[in-house]
Amino acid sequence: MSKKNHNHTEQAEAQEQEQAAQAEPASEETQEQAHPADHPDYYEKFVRLSADFDNYRKRTEREKASFLAYGKKQFAEKLLPAYEVMLREREKMDKAPADKDLTGEAKSLRDGMRLILSELEKAFTSEGITRMDVLDKPYDPNTQEVVAMVPSSSEQAGLVLQEAQMGFMMDGKVLRPARVIVGQESQD
Repeated sequence: MSKKNHNHTEQAEAQEQEQAAQAEPASEETQEQAHPADHPDYYEKFVRLSADFDNYRKRTEREKASFLAYGKKQFAEKLLPAYEVMLREREKMDKAPADKDLTGEAKSLRDGMRLILSELEKAFTSEGITRMDVLDKPYDPNTQEVVAMVPSSSEQAGLVLQEAQMGFMMDGKVLRPARVIVGQESQD
């Protein structure tokens, strides 16, 4: 073989070795740097971070719902006194004799009040706010406050005889307890 041919062969072999070295897989150290997701520490950190973020998202959603419910409760509590007055006035109007003596303005005012009360009832119902039905029912310390006890027959003992202040529930929880007068058996 000639010297020229021999040099050419050596150069070709050197080039093939370089290409082979470049094609060989990288060492473990360079592989870890190239693919950090395959590294156990990074993967664990990623999983923890993902779980932490998911917990954060859930917690903020719960807090947001809690803040909205608290705001709704505060607003409803401010409206309850006016709503109670309107309910009591409607009860009086329903018990009153026929409206033959009312003038046009008085009838218009009465009808307007009934419309307003109807709209308030729709709004409260849509927000889960309902009036407690306590009259002639056994006293319940979880939903009622006793303001007085009056002598009564044995059949009425422990029953709510009068409602001093209406009670309201909101989404199954007491929004405002009813203040009641309860019958107490006479000691005659």
